[in-house]
Amino acid sequence: MEKWLSLMAVGVLLLALVIGVACGEEEEADGVKEVKLGIGLPLTGIYGAVIGNPSKQAFELANEYIGEFTVAGERYKWDLIFEDNHWSSQGGVASTTKLIFEDGVNIITHVGGDPSLASQRICEEAGVILLTAGLPLDAFGPDKPHSFMGQLSVYADCAALFKYVSEAHPEVKTASMVFEDSVTGHRTGEAAATAAEYYGIKWLDAEYYPTGTVEFYPIATKMTSEDPDLCCMDTRLLSTMREMGWEGIPFYALWASAYGEDAGWDTVQGYLIYHNAPFGEGLHEALKPIAAEYERRFGTEFAQVPWGRVILLYWLTDALEKAGTVDDVDQIIATLETETLDTPAGPVKFGLSELDGAGHQCIMPCWIGEIRGEEYHVVFEMSADESEALLIDIFGK
Repeated sequence: MEKWLSLMAVGVLLLALVIGVACGEEEEADGVKEVKLGIGLPLTGIYGAVIGNPSKQAFELANEYIGEFTVAGERYKWDLIFEDNHWSSQGGVASTTKLIFEDGVNIITHVGGDPSLASQRICEEAGVILLTAGLPLDAFGPDKPHSFMGQLSVYADCAALFKYVSEAHPEVKTASMVFEDSVTGHRTGEAAATAAEYYGIKWLDAEYYPTGTVEFYPIATKMTSEDPDLCCMDTRLLSTMREMGWEGIPFYALWASAYGEDAGWDTVQGYLIYHNAPFGEGLHEALKPIAAEYERRFGTEFAQVPWGRVILLYWLTDALEKAGTVDDVDQIIATLETETLDTPAGPVKFGLSELDGAGHQCIMPCWIGEIRGEEYHVVFEMSADESEALLIDIFGK
């Protein structure tokens, strides 16, 4: 009898978990229901300081600005559930498991390519929507219907960058990169190499350094000896290579004024930023109040990391409104696949089935910035339609 009761208790617990996953919502006393969103991000160490905590702050601030929203006549608000994914595969598995089987979410977004990839199988088997970051195109497809690229991909970034360079800097004949040894790093290297070669720029090399590296002289020595005309690197490596006499054009995904202050503004002149940045002309009017409040409240710039999280929560909210449901995963997926979604930075949609077989790649306008003086300036812009067509041309072969 005791054994039978134990088995029954386990069954009840599993049923409760299934119900929790299916619903993903709770009702408040004032009649406003809560929709759970699971968010995996690094909350400790250097990645916690630079990426995880700014992401958490941005999600929370965006949630305040969005407030209540209406789905099929019902009032809702987001219940954001944060878990530390430690910027690692192991952390991705642990945080995803907890978010699904303890917290009962049916939508998860991860910050970081390694935790995204590690969590994918769990989400697919549980029928949970996963909004990923930094994954290769072959990580998507009809056999992974719940997985979406939750932000502008490195493929779009690299396509825009090399199109701009080919037009504005015809003197560039060779290119290379130095990046962290991670899923995102390797995907960026592959995308950059393909885009460079498409525009007739010879790809020399890609160097990947372990997480936590602080000594860049060996890598700088090698890259300087190769003397690429164009090279992807962060400002730590740039400072070292400039000291060694390298005079090429640097580019990188992220930017913040602190980078220029740390490296020296003379060092970063001409630095190209290939991932959409909310600086200068890149900050949309509708986002200015959010950016100002973020900087006032947290005492730091509203840079690319918080910008991306704010955009994601806005388009995801619009997706639920247009889907007319918060718990029918299949209907939400159908909406993501077919609808154009609204954000304060313009429209977002999903597509590019020509590349991933499913059409689950985020498509939005993209632009390139350049550091001039102590300011970020937009030097190249491309519409969502232009970006989509270019991506097919470059990566669809």
